[in-house]
Amino acid sequence: RSYAVASQLIENGITVVTGLAKGIDTAAAEAVIGSNGKGRIIGVVGTPIDEHYPKENRAIQDYVAQQNLLLSQVPFYRYKTQHFKSRSRYFPERNELMAAVSDATVIVEASDTSGSLSQARACVQQGRPLFIMKSCAQNPSITWPERFIGKANVYELENIQQVLEVVGG
Repeated sequence: RSYAVASQLIENGITVVTGLAKGIDTAAAEAVIGSNGKGRIIGVVGTPIDEHYPKENRAIQDYVAQQNLLLSQVPFYRYKTQHFKSRSRYFPERNELMAAVSDATVIVEASDTSGSLSQARACVQQGRPLFIMKSCAQNPSITWPERFIGKANVYELENIQQVLEVVGG
């Protein structure tokens, strides 16, 4: 689904913003790479800009850095000197930055403990549009969507046209 959503956004001139993580983020990035130069992407990483995480997305991160835009707000020195367990706090900050640099956020799927929820909260706090795929919003095995649906600028996404009406394209 992520690949299809990203492809439709690309076809309408929308830049994809991704955290370059495994799964959904990888699929969105692959849609940009597979768009034969039509797609644009902003990668926001939760590591220093010269680190690759996850390692298997090294080629994707390098593509983003060389052909598009790669962002990080993680300080090099502090990251290198701090205990590895404390590094995980940079990922919620990455999600907040993704919300800030995006015209809108689309959540395709997320569990009740997903890091994407920090981005959803940031969207609401920043007054940015948040789109939750209908299949996710109506998934009976998760409860987080009910905390967002009904708030200002939060939409249950049925089709890409809704995104285009809100952000243009």
